Amino acid sequence: MNIEEFCKYFNLGKVKNITKLTGGLMHKMYKVEIENKTYAIKVLNHEVMKRKEALNNFVASETISNLASDNGITVANALKINDSYVVEYKNNYYMVFDFIDGHTLSDEEITIEHCRKIGSILSSVHNLDYKSINLKQDIREDHFYVDWEKYIKNDNFNKMSYKDLYLKNYHKYYSILKRSVERFNESNKIETICHRDMDPKNVMWLNDNPIIIDWESAKMANPYRELIEDALCWSGFLSDNFDENKFKAVIEEYAKANNLEEDSFCTICGNLVGRFGWLEYNLKRSLGMKSNDPEEMLLAEKEVSKTIDEIERYLNLIEPMYTIINNIANPQTEDTTIIETIIKNNDILQNQEYKKINAGFTNTIYEVGDYIVRICTNEKNERRFKNEIDFYFSHSSDYFPKLYIEDTTKKIIPYYYEIIERIEGNTLYEIWYKLSKEEQKNIVIKIIEILKSIHNDKVKPTDFKKYIKESLSKLINDTNIKNSTLNKLVDLCDIYFENNKYGLIHNDLHFDNFLYNNGKLKLIDFERYIVAPIDYDFKIFYRYNKEPWKWASMKTDMLTIENDYQDLMNLFISNYEELKSIPYLEERLNIYLLIDYLNSYNKSKNEKTLTEILKLLENFN
Repeated sequence: MNIEEFCKYFNLGKVKNITKLTGGLMHKMYKVEIENKTYAIKVLNHEVMKRKEALNNFVASETISNLASDNGITVANALKINDSYVVEYKNNYYMVFDFIDGHTLSDEEITIEHCRKIGSILSSVHNLDYKSINLKQDIREDHFYVDWEKYIKNDNFNKMSYKDLYLKNYHKYYSILKRSVERFNESNKIETICHRDMDPKNVMWLNDNPIIIDWESAKMANPYRELIEDALCWSGFLSDNFDENKFKAVIEEYAKANNLEEDSFCTICGNLVGRFGWLEYNLKRSLGMKSNDPEEMLLAEKEVSKTIDEIERYLNLIEPMYTIINNIANPQTEDTTIIETIIKNNDILQNQEYKKINAGFTNTIYEVGDYIVRICTNEKNERRFKNEIDFYFSHSSDYFPKLYIEDTTKKIIPYYYEIIERIEGNTLYEIWYKLSKEEQKNIVIKIIEILKSIHNDKVKPTDFKKYIKESLSKLINDTNIKNSTLNKLVDLCDIYFENNKYGLIHNDLHFDNFLYNNGKLKLIDFERYIVAPIDYDFKIFYRYNKEPWKWASMKTDMLTIENDYQDLMNLFISNYEELKSIPYLEERLNIYLLIDYLNSYNKSKNEKTLTEILKLLENFN
């Protein structure tokens, strides 16, 4: 690479001074001063330019930047040299730009107003007429998969500064990436022109006006995915200085000219695919699998550590990001009349501040001082709501929240409501993956202790065998799955469910319904409790070794992986003697699982679910 020769050969002028510029993670950028002119010259990455599509991509991206310029967006376009935006000279590729004597902003310099300008520019980019430059939507499914373990076997791995960090985290990436790809595909429904790299290093500011540079990644892509990524970049996320107000400012300004997704959860989770792709690319670069350039390898080594940290922080920001975007996309004026009426008519609540809690799908919930007010605003749920009230009346224990007041008269407000104890602590989903094996075992023993307090209730037995057989028979008929083992199972239930240990069961046992604080554990949400055999209470936990996130909240969904739950059911069985002694326990649990799968398949006709059903039936052969 010889920039002086390049400038001379293409008649750019005699070089007076060359200064390497910082910021590029893939290519190298230089400030080149010539007699009466200053250029910014980009030397393109050798490995990138080996790709067949690379040259055409650069040309296409410059076509997009020119379209943006024609539509009033201030950009830095590459200059045409010999009628080309990308010039080859002595086995190197160059792009030449007019040098902009502006500056990029650090996190500390970025203000809310800067973020608003970025949101406005981004909306303008997304509204460019891609058809005018013959671009088309080409929405495809992503099938990205990474064998994370193979990088550990590389000869250079043990020399890497990120070795311990990678070893600590890579096991969970299989699960998280798989679900990220699924959600990427689920949300990948729209494409338009996107810059795809509009972070602070690619926006120059001149007299407080932004100039968008580095359009090399520009192409058709999902605009909502780019919006989230840019809002993160401008809110300080990349340097671990996330500012909610800056994130919100980008989204709000964008939403003035563009609609937002009504539900952005899948898009937010799907955005992790890009970070995993960047992680894999830098693993290859740092380990010498992509380049032997020492400078590039060192840069990539630092990027691996940085990206692992970013993935972890991103996982913890999923819920806050969703809440901000959802509130802007679906603004609601909250009617506070109902909660204020409840407070006014209950002495224990008076003169206390209240806030709405975004939890629960069928009830409206408020935190009022040391209390939780649950309002049954869905009349279809009144029977279950009353069920919980009845449970609290008959079970006063430190294992459960205290019920202080209930009202099903509808005299004060037109809904059932209850006032219960506010429980401090975290859900078990929030802490489980952080615990040692011994700590997890101790938690399971505490759960068993709580469950025994209701499983040992004296109850009137039901005809559970009949219920299971009828449920199974109906689903076999409704799904119309032709399988000999499936039909035999109905008769086998006469054997499997002949003996039942009945008790009260919670009937919705999952880790979001357990709150843990300073060694104390409490079980909440008793709307579904019934009389049934005690093993029926474990039907959800039995599925945790395959899909534990299914019952997690938005906050913990992507933090929950299968590896952390492989021993859970064995812990319950080995420590709960009455459960372990139930005849045909494994067969019973598998039938509960089969009924769930059949229900799901009956609604969705999903082929993956059918595969799971057939695989499960092999256990009965």
